[in-house]
Amino acid sequence: MKKIIILFLCLQSVLVFSQVDADYKLLSEQSKSESLNPVRPGIPGKQDFWNEKSSMFIYAPAFNFNNSSWIIPETKYYRYTAFSFKNYKEYIFTANTPFESLAQIWNRLSVGEVYLKVEAVSLNEQDFLLAGSRFFHKSACFTPPYPASKYSFEEAFQKGLKYQYDQPHIKKWLLTSKPDHNEHKLYCYSALEVGSVINAMLLYNKYFPENDTSLVIAKKAADYLILNAEPKGNSLEYFPQVYEGNDLNAGNFVDEIIMTEPASTGKSYLDLYDKTKEKKYFEAAQRIANTYLKTQLPSGTWHIRINKKTGKPVSDEFCIPIKITDFLSLFDERYKLNKYQSAIDSAIAWIWENPVKTFNWIGQFEDVAAAKPYQNLTKYEASWFAQYLLNNLDKDSSYILTAKELIAFCEDQFVVWESPGIYDNWGNSSKRWHTPAVLEQYHCYVPIDASAVQMINTFYLAYKKTNEIIYREKAIALANSLVNTQKEDGMIPTFWAAGFSEFWNNCMVSSLTMLDKFTNDK
Repeated sequence: MKKIIILFLCLQSVLVFSQVDADYKLLSEQSKSESLNPVRPGIPGKQDFWNEKSSMFIYAPAFNFNNSSWIIPETKYYRYTAFSFKNYKEYIFTANTPFESLAQIWNRLSVGEVYLKVEAVSLNEQDFLLAGSRFFHKSACFTPPYPASKYSFEEAFQKGLKYQYDQPHIKKWLLTSKPDHNEHKLYCYSALEVGSVINAMLLYNKYFPENDTSLVIAKKAADYLILNAEPKGNSLEYFPQVYEGNDLNAGNFVDEIIMTEPASTGKSYLDLYDKTKEKKYFEAAQRIANTYLKTQLPSGTWHIRINKKTGKPVSDEFCIPIKITDFLSLFDERYKLNKYQSAIDSAIAWIWENPVKTFNWIGQFEDVAAAKPYQNLTKYEASWFAQYLLNNLDKDSSYILTAKELIAFCEDQFVVWESPGIYDNWGNSSKRWHTPAVLEQYHCYVPIDASAVQMINTFYLAYKKTNEIIYREKAIALANSLVNTQKEDGMIPTFWAAGFSEFWNNCMVSSLTMLDKFTNDK
């Protein structure tokens, strides 16, 4: 069997990545020039300042220092002074408002920590008051070349696929038909991690179709989720349980369901149905879809977290429903059932009217409580919506501008092309990070393999839709970096930072799926 898969993968070795030579000097100059363009700069009273809790920027930021209580009655201009801790130099410019971007001095500032102050200067230039100040970190922009992968995507995929299948907690499904929490504590996030078993085994079976053991495991994992789903008659009936037990943070949310997760489970059921043609998996997915219809708010979205006992929201925050719409869309795309189109349209309209305008791309993670606006931004939903726009350019060619702006936001806040020299949420230095990398969310501001995959996929799709080489090269750099994290046994670590030992099975599946796609994309 090993010889078969090696032969198959080698036949796929001509990647689209090798079709175009890149001028690295030209790309570096392009990246430096593009970094002068602020990402969705705020305008007091008109456009929200999304970066109030942001600590790091690749693109020249603009901050809201429009606090009238600090401004002298008659101001001639505002003086911006940025002090670089890298070279101990000041960089100064003046502007008519206290919320200008730093584009005028951005390329002169060194990468590293910066202290910015903005002062209102009087008409006679004799008096001044502090309008505002801010510490932040200037990140390095994309400056290729970056390290090549230590071996091919094909080899990385092959090694990773074997590791995925051989994990003890995976094999245990054959004996027990349930998750082994001792072997894999992350099963406390039930829908996510048990669902990842389905996805992993379907991927394995794709290359070893004669291996019925992988399908047995996939079906046992799916059957377990179906058996333990919310009962009929419950307000969230048929949704999978998101938490099981009290390991890690699961105990804090045991009575809750995070509303984006059932969509992922439903997609896994549909993939399993497509492979096995067993109708019960299609029906389980459709029951989840129907519950989404029944619980959708008039606004078009859902609350992020719901108490499954009471059916009431745990907080006022709303979810960004792009994962939900992607799931519901499958019924039309694959099975020609347009029953959910109205719900999809309402959800997409809500996204346009809310995060696309406010840039409150709030994190939606199993192990983190719903946060207030701008407190815990992430790149996931923003990049998923960028992908949606790129895949629907035939509907409106203007989508490309919004998609590129969202991609810039994701890169600005979450991609690190080199070690930024900051400290993570737990006080660990980023000097021990593996880079280039992609950070997950403000509340977990560390590099994660699945986060890298998210941006690899987004950059690569942007390249395919725009033919702009810089997107392709960004995807290559991150994909090579992912391969370079892989261990000898085939494991791709979840965290690309020292001090973390958690291994999330769903993240590994994400990495393997990306490697599989790129191996076969000519």
